[in-house]
Amino acid sequence: MASIKILKRADNELTDACIWYEKQQLGLSQKFRKAIRNSLNSIALNPLIFPKRFEENLRFAILYKFPYVIVYWYDEKLDTVFVASVFHTKRNPDRLKSNE
Repeated sequence: MASIKILKRADNELTDACIWYEKQQLGLSQKFRKAIRNSLNSIALNPLIFPKRFEENLRFAILYKFPYVIVYWYDEKLDTVFVASVFHTKRNPDRLKSNE
């Protein structure tokens, strides 16, 4: 089972999304976090399960019931998954390349 390291940008995006969901409905952020955990567990068990996108080593794991993808890469030598972004699917994908 691979280790998971959530990078700062992804952690900030996750926090912002949880705050937004909790404002929409009490307890909804917990459901969102559970969906994230479930996807991260699947990724940890098989980091290569999701295809690479674009011309980089980034892989995209689509969340169920929420309009987000977990963007990550896997370092086989370290047996570690690096989560680069928790990205809302309505955002412009070009923003993945920026620090915004």
